[in-house]
Amino acid sequence: MLQTTTVEGWSGVIADLAAKRQRAAEHTERLRVEKQQLALEAATGGGAAKKRLGQINVELSRLAVEADDWQSALAQAEQSKRHAEHVEAEAADRVRQEELSALATAAVRHAAEYTAALRQAAKAGAAVKLVIQNMLSRATPQESRGLNQLLGYGAFMRAAEHAGMRAHLEFESYRGLKEHIVPLEEDLAGRLERWLKGKENTNGD
Repeated sequence: MLQTTTVEGWSGVIADLAAKRQRAAEHTERLRVEKQQLALEAATGGGAAKKRLGQINVELSRLAVEADDWQSALAQAEQSKRHAEHVEAEAADRVRQEELSALATAAVRHAAEYTAALRQAAKAGAAVKLVIQNMLSRATPQESRGLNQLLGYGAFMRAAEHAGMRAHLEFESYRGLKEHIVPLEEDLAGRLERWLKGKENTNGD
């Protein structure tokens, strides 16, 4: 009894049945040729020819029935192969759907991380501007000009571009010098250098 349930297994069964059917067909053709060659001798009284012709006729009858059996067996094997293909396709689709489900879950998780990072960035940006506003309340008019620039979008947009956000957000690329595209803390450190501890006051204030 056949134990195979796979497409590969049924393909092997079909190939084996087809080969056996082909050998039977070739044997049938050889017998028919031999029968034709013996027909005249058997008809004119050749005893040995008649006997052999009788054997050939019996064998041809058996092979005719066997040919139907091969055809039926092949048809059943083909049907079983199609069923196996369907089963394997469904199994492969289940695996594919499970993989897609895992990937979709990961995408949503990363999206949540992205949203949380944006919220944190917005919160940190607001904190930076609040500190700058506090500095403005203490700064001279000359000092305020540089501080006011930090309340605009420029430094924040360049920092976003430096962080790679143009791959995810639509905004115009900075048209100035590429060396101006730096992290926000680096930009601020340069502008607030005179007040940072350990930095020399170049204006003598």
